[in-house]
Amino acid sequence: MQKETYNTVRAFFRDARPGKLLDIPAGKCWLRDVLGPGWEYHPADLYADPGVPGLVRADLNKPLPYDDASFDYVACLEGIEHVENTHHILREFHRVLRPGGTLVISTPNILNTKNRYRFCWTGTYYGFPHIIRTPEEGTHLHINPINLSFLIAFARKAGFSLGRVHDLKPKASAYRFIFTSLYFKCFSFLKHISKDAETRELAARLTSLNILLNDGIVVSFRKS
Repeated sequence: MQKETYNTVRAFFRDARPGKLLDIPAGKCWLRDVLGPGWEYHPADLYADPGVPGLVRADLNKPLPYDDASFDYVACLEGIEHVENTHHILREFHRVLRPGGTLVISTPNILNTKNRYRFCWTGTYYGFPHIIRTPEEGTHLHINPINLSFLIAFARKAGFSLGRVHDLKPKASAYRFIFTSLYFKCFSFLKHISKDAETRELAARLTSLNILLNDGIVVSFRKS
């Protein structure tokens, strides 16, 4: 996880009201260390380390081993890009969350200007190599790039409402793309100026400097 994503996620949970949290995939369980008092932390991962207290083995490609409405929060940080079926796991997150619960997702941002250049020249994105053959089950590989508009639409289909697309602090090196990013913003504004308000809002979000300059995205959703 990149520092900018880490700082944004840490700030979110620092300010959030404590509750029962499912962290999946938990990895080294770093999220436990940034939570304040009052949190009930439940880590899960495909690679369950028996040395980590309370870590449950769970596969994001399969039904999660939890009852309905079990958690106040689900954190899926740098995990959804490893999953075969995005719709399946969003439905599972919705199932295990309590009404009013919050889902926090971070994933590589394939819509930034740097990735738009890369896709133009290579047909792929940073962190997503061309796949010659289907990876073996459990292989730790980015196989499912998802852009922000698809993620929001798929989450809504699963029953979520959009909470917030969180602001990240761009790396200094990202500003070498600032002029191209501003061109994208202007082009998108002119292209969608006659569209309906919802389309204009989405276009503005997808061409915000937060999206065009950052390597990652952090999005929170609410279960209605």
